[in-house]
Amino acid sequence: MKMQMYTMILKLQFILLFFLAGNLLLAQPSTTVPVVQNRDKLYDWQQRHEAILALNKENPPRNVIMGNSIIHYWAGLPKAPVVRGADSWTGYLEPLGLRNMGFGWDKIENVLWRVQNGELDGYTAKHVVLMIGTNNLGDNNDKEIIEGLAVLVKAVRQHQPAAKILLAGILPRRRQEDRIAGLNKAIKKLARKKHVVFINPGRIFLNKQSKIDEQWFVDGLHPNAAGYQKLAPLLARHLKD
Repeated sequence: MKMQMYTMILKLQFILLFFLAGNLLLAQPSTTVPVVQNRDKLYDWQQRHEAILALNKENPPRNVIMGNSIIHYWAGLPKAPVVRGADSWTGYLEPLGLRNMGFGWDKIENVLWRVQNGELDGYTAKHVVLMIGTNNLGDNNDKEIIEGLAVLVKAVRQHQPAAKILLAGILPRRRQEDRIAGLNKAIKKLARKKHVVFINPGRIFLNKQSKIDEQWFVDGLHPNAAGYQKLAPLLARHLKD
């Protein structure tokens, strides 16, 4: 009888632990769970990932920038279906050996997957720039975004321990300027806590009213050629440090 009771208690404990583990998993912010994506129909996400792995093996980069379509559709290799800033990339960033690891429509959790699946392996970079988070604004609150960036920074450091990590503030976007300004303050605090360098290049796109200056944008989010021309020397300066 005692043995049956003991066995029943063990079973109940196992069931309780199972449900608790499930609840903890459900409570985990999406920004911290590495995952692939297929939101941008202009390119094949997995093919671009494979192309970057091959390119890194063939021609290891000196510097890396990881991000979303803002980076992806700038210029550089692997070649993107949309190129908005070829001259500025060629003039300022290509000479610094910068590898474009931007993926259209990527969120923090997608970059995390790429870091954990080879894009930072097999070479030693001088700098790794992280410019990611704008695509999380719709689905995640600021706390979740910061938690995701913290996990991402940790992963980058594990895969590129010798690299100088540059954590960029989210670039301003139309009708989101105030939220992004507050979020960037939190990103700056995170960078200090994680002992990485915070950069805030997006400030150059704001007018005196702290709203985006539309002359630098295609659509209120993505820079145009003139916007990239304005951004490139600022980024290049950080990559020379």
